Amino acid sequence: MYPFEKYFKNLILYLLIPSCSDEVVTKTTVQFLISIVGGTKMRDFISCFACGAKSLNIEGECHKYMLAAPGCWIMFNEVLAKEYSDFRYSRAHQFTVDAYACQHIGIKEDKSAVNSVNIHLASLYLMCEEGMDWNGAPQFRQAFSQYYKNNNILEWLTPPKSFGEYTIYDIWENEDPNAHFNLSQKWAKAVWDAWKHQHQRIRHLVHQVKK
Repeated sequence: MYPFEKYFKNLILYLLIPSCSDEVVTKTTVQFLISIVGGTKMRDFISCFACGAKSLNIEGECHKYMLAAPGCWIMFNEVLAKEYSDFRYSRAHQFTVDAYACQHIGIKEDKSAVNSVNIHLASLYLMCEEGMDWNGAPQFRQAFSQYYKNNNILEWLTPPKSFGEYTIYDIWENEDPNAHFNLSQKWAKAVWDAWKHQHQRIRHLVHQVKK
């Protein structure tokens, strides 16, 4: 990171989002803030190649296996920052994580990507169909991951043609903390419904863990 980029990063941490961790304020965030200061369009968007979301048109990094346009990835991280730092947004966190992961599936050859989609779809199934409280999602995902860790049962799931009507853009654009939970819940349900051709397999995997 160049000295001026480090300066902007520290400025972001200190003035704009002091509650965020250093990991959240990525190089992409820095580049975006620099582009604003430099006079480029603040609201220049493209479509994310993975989920189709209206995404910030910026260059930068993304997740190593949940592949996404850099602008889509930074929008996701900005939503996470709000959920981590503001109790009014925090209830929606599990919906946000599962929905985003199931719209950014990576590639078939990456075992981490394959596992991720299976794990997060299983979590969506329990929250959307079996009424599992969102507080139980992290513990279940850990149990699911541990159960299948030492075998090769989890397979690549052919994705749907569409991931549903909601994307991270709808959550990112919303500034009303009272609407955040409902929007995230609708997003999660829409994503789960979009994967309907894989519902039977996910149910079977979940019930194996719950035996």
